[in-house]
Amino acid sequence: MPFLPPLKPPTELYLGIQLPNPISILVNYLPVSQTPIETLRNLVYTCDINTLAIDEFMTWPTLLQPDSTFRPYFELLLERGPIPAVYLEGVRQASNFVTVAQGLSLMTTVALSDPFACFATGLFLTCTGNHLDFLLCEKFRSEKFWEMTLTLEAGHTVGEMVMYHIS
Repeated sequence: MPFLPPLKPPTELYLGIQLPNPISILVNYLPVSQTPIETLRNLVYTCDINTLAIDEFMTWPTLLQPDSTFRPYFELLLERGPIPAVYLEGVRQASNFVTVAQGLSLMTTVALSDPFACFATGLFLTCTGNHLDFLLCEKFRSEKFWEMTLTLEAGHTVGEMVMYHIS
């Protein structure tokens, strides 16, 4: 079944902050577009990198475009370095003829640990005529890709999402 995003992108993103409480877990949700960038920076840099959720950016790649209200927040995430953010920025840059080399460079840094970046790197290397670079590492990347996705259906889903992120 093809991936279908919701009809409209969100008008606000929220950063969930767990508040210290001995009795229960309280979470405060800060609206990203209304929170000062320095406050967001402090929060992003104190969080465990694996807890930074960027699902909205995976679902709505338009939210990370330079003219987006949420671009400053995405740049904070990118500075911090979670793999999905690096992959998405790599695809954004590789999709632009002027910055394709920078995008490929970014994606290559995470290609062996992320199936999306692995697939996209191979695709962009092939499409840009860098097939020799692709052939040199194709066997390793191909094996790594199937190791990360495990099934044909999962591989198909990854390919479908990468094409969605490119479009």
